Amino acid sequence: MPGARLNKKLLLCGFFVATFSVFGWLRLLFLINSYEFKPRRHAPEAMRLFSTAVPNHADWYRQHCFGNTKENFTIGKLEDLLEGWHSAQHPDCRELHRIFDDLYLVTRKSGQVVIPDTFQTKVLKWLGNNYDLLKDVKLQFVTTVFNLITHESSVFNPIRSKRPGVATADKDVTNYVDELAKETENECDFCAYQFKTAEDTFGRIESTHSATAANTFKYDSFHAIILFKTHHPTAFTEEQFMDFTSTAMKWFMKCYDTDKQYRYPHLMWDSLPKASASQVHPHAQASLSAARHYGLMEHIHLSAEHYADQHDGSNYFSHLLQVHNALGLTTFLGNASAMAYLTPKKDHEVFIMSRTSGEDFFRLIYYTIRTFIDDLKLPAFSMAMFLPRLEPFSAPTSDDIPAVARIITRGPPDNPRNDISAMELFAASNVNVDPFAVIKHIKNTISRNKKKVQPSPHGDDVLINQKKEEAPQATPEKPGIKQDSKDVENQVQEAL
Repeated sequence: MPGARLNKKLLLCGFFVATFSVFGWLRLLFLINSYEFKPRRHAPEAMRLFSTAVPNHADWYRQHCFGNTKENFTIGKLEDLLEGWHSAQHPDCRELHRIFDDLYLVTRKSGQVVIPDTFQTKVLKWLGNNYDLLKDVKLQFVTTVFNLITHESSVFNPIRSKRPGVATADKDVTNYVDELAKETENECDFCAYQFKTAEDTFGRIESTHSATAANTFKYDSFHAIILFKTHHPTAFTEEQFMDFTSTAMKWFMKCYDTDKQYRYPHLMWDSLPKASASQVHPHAQASLSAARHYGLMEHIHLSAEHYADQHDGSNYFSHLLQVHNALGLTTFLGNASAMAYLTPKKDHEVFIMSRTSGEDFFRLIYYTIRTFIDDLKLPAFSMAMFLPRLEPFSAPTSDDIPAVARIITRGPPDNPRNDISAMELFAASNVNVDPFAVIKHIKNTISRNKKKVQPSPHGDDVLINQKKEEAPQATPEKPGIKQDSKDVENQVQEAL
């Protein structure tokens, strides 16, 4: 009958609907169970701000955490130092050692080589006929430092710095750079930048000692060259350098005014052809990205956020600074800090941080560069600077990075051998220089200049809109530009 057939069709439809509904609910339950609903240990807004304040001076840690030893710390002794640190009785020592264990894994291994008599004469020549170094070659100790948070890894064996092809040639480095500057000055595009470089759509930014040019071959929508108005690659003064960084800051803000989605500033500087500079004339690459900082820095940023999730909102960068300070691997200039980094990308890496990009931050960068040029005679260097995202009229928030600059040397400028190999590109950083030796050089430079160093009158300067003279007062939600009272205590710490 027609009614019976209709009832059968409705029943069949109902069956299919019920079947698909049950299947849908089962699938939803499966998806829900596949997620990990682990509660956050803190609210994101509760993440602590970065600060250069440290609990104690390095001398205090040497006395209370390392048995007041008079021996010089070295990277080869790091594993032994950590064992003593672990056994220290003071609660502050134990707490900071726990933080170190959360950040780093340190291992030391030995390796032996047999050098036949027929080869020993040549090896001794490489070693300057030093028989003590020959013993070190026959029994070598390799220290590996692995960052458990960012997964950076460095392998240290300072004896590798003696291998052939690494040391400088017979030329005097200063004379070599002077000759190179003279040879390239007449044909230099940047010396005639007004006529031989491109411009941004909004024009150029010029100052007394520096100017901008648009990069003809961009790697981002906003990509410029910040150049000195002097051709010599190393003969720039502190005044010229500060003018150079001021021009870069003005360019960042001009780009931001043009398109406010571009908020993440970067400044890259390679000095001399040895460091892959396209021209001898000193210049840096400035760029802004829209979504995030470039990959490697963004990885560190995301790692820092994960660290805060797992450690009750603790600031990764603050903890990084504190463990380096305990080992005597830091120095301070006002609101800025410099670390001889435990996982350097390459030789002599100095990792500079400040809450904001203020005068102290840039001056500490300048003193680091002058250390490389004047003290170490290594004027070929590479620097990468990452600044907090542009938020005019406010200081960086808890989910932002501090101002960061990473600077390394690239080897003797007259040595044609490349300092980057497959090891660095695809595996881990092979480092020939002890960080404990690096920090001594930086501290000596700071000490020589301490009479000229005065606390910055602006405290933690932040990138602000150039149209305004002052930022608003601090509020609980968005702290204004105000110097951290604890940071003031970290003025110029002298070398140990």
